[in-house]
Amino acid sequence: MKVFLGSNEINDCEAALVVNGEEVFRFRERESDGRMVCDFDVRDKDGNRLAKISKNNVVHVAPGFVVEHQPRVSSIKNSDGEIIACVEEIAIDIIKVQGSFCINGHTVVINSKTLISGGVTMAGNKISGYKKAIAIEPNSFAIGSR
Repeated sequence: MKVFLGSNEINDCEAALVVNGEEVFRFRERESDGRMVCDFDVRDKDGNRLAKISKNNVVHVAPGFVVEHQPRVSSIKNSDGEIIACVEEIAIDIIKVQGSFCINGHTVVINSKTLISGGVTMAGNKISGYKKAIAIEPNSFAIGSR
């Protein structure tokens, strides 16, 4: 399993991103063809669900948001056309996720180059073989925790 959060490469970790004790993305192998897929919710700062992604596809979107499906890429855009979340299948076992994610009152922004959380910017890291690749708690930011 290889996951890109910005330019941060995560290999064979049980959880790519955990915020305030919650695993943000669930990665798994699709039974029908062995491709890696991702499930996650997109929520606003108040915890309201804006979208639900299942097996790399947007399956629910709140009113006022637009879904865009392309081969191997699904994204959710706001009314201004700005992408709020995107999941892209790079290869059979490589996924890239971008967007703005609010988890239990904390916002993590992932763009094509960086992951930004509470003023901390991560870019270009390779994280392999940990239980939690990136773990964020109040006043704490850990890379590669067991």
